[in-house]
Amino acid sequence: MGRKKKKASKPWCWYCNREFDDEKILVQHQKAKHFKCHICHKKLYTGPGLSIHCMQVHKESIDKVPNSLPNRSNIEIEIYGMEGIPPDDIREHERQKNGNGGGGGGGGGGGGS
Repeated sequence: MGRKKKKASKPWCWYCNREFDDEKILVQHQKAKHFKCHICHKKLYTGPGLSIHCMQVHKESIDKVPNSLPNRSNIEIEIYGMEGIPPDDIREHERQKNGNGGGGGGGGGGGGS
């Protein structure tokens, strides 16, 4: 009973690494910051959705997600809230958040003494 349970990680945005208190707020953030059409300001739900919208409605192609980190701008990855995030990136985020340099999986108990 003396050990603290590992706290469930907060939802976070794959595109900019910002954390949120719940996933609904994360989805609102993604729609407003990353999936908003720069021409008509319509808010879409995913990167591919934004890409299709721009092509069909405005006859313009976009090649990256707006306001995203340089290595996280792939418009073809379908991410909605926390769904669709590449598993390696989830592990990396957890590792950085917990401040532990070792790789490895996220299961079972902790290390030794």
